[in-house]
Amino acid sequence: MSLGPWATERRKALLELLDSLGPRVEELNQAVGRQAGQRRDGQELMKVKGVGPVTSLAYVLTVGPISRFANSCALVSYLGLNPGEHSRGGRQKLGPISKQGNQMVRWLLVEAGHGAARFDPELRRKYINA
Repeated sequence: MSLGPWATERRKALLELLDSLGPRVEELNQAVGRQAGQRRDGQELMKVKGVGPVTSLAYVLTVGPISRFANSCALVSYLGLNPGEHSRGGRQKLGPISKQGNQMVRWLLVEAGHGAARFDPELRRKYINA
């Protein structure tokens, strides 16, 4: 399919821009990998299949020292992964996650969960049956 002259020029300009961004993106990926690898907690997270340097570093930098959370429920709530609640007449109904925490880290953790479910048959079974 042929394009008009302006569309052809625009496509050419965008492809040149994409080619010029490739090395910069690779440089940034390497920097993130180095930073995640220099942190002990980042290294531990990357041992989990599906968790790479970006997810590991974002989690470590967002959460900070894990000791600041009293328990796992506090961490889950901080990340906005706790279910919302609708209570009425003595009945409690749990709804979708609250989404009150950091949106980027929550998205990265969900993506890491998808990746982990591909590698771990037991986790995949639980994921599919949930």
